[in-house]
Amino acid sequence: MIKRAKFVFKTRESAGRDPSIVLEPVRESLDVLAGGFLGFDLPEGTTINQAEEIAAYLNEKINSVSYTK
Repeated sequence: MIKRAKFVFKTRESAGRDPSIVLEPVRESLDVLAGGFLGFDLPEGTTINQAEEIAAYLNEKINSVSYTK
């Protein structure tokens, strides 16, 4: 079984922490993510501008996210 959904990569800033990237669903999410989300920790020292560039690149190159069971 494979489930797919369209997500966008967004940057997130937290006080005192380096920025990160999270997946936000465009319409429906994947059932496996109910009540939560996927996030990506970036290397220490990554700036918000660098994080935004990474998120933009991922949005350009990745069509959807899938879960296979």
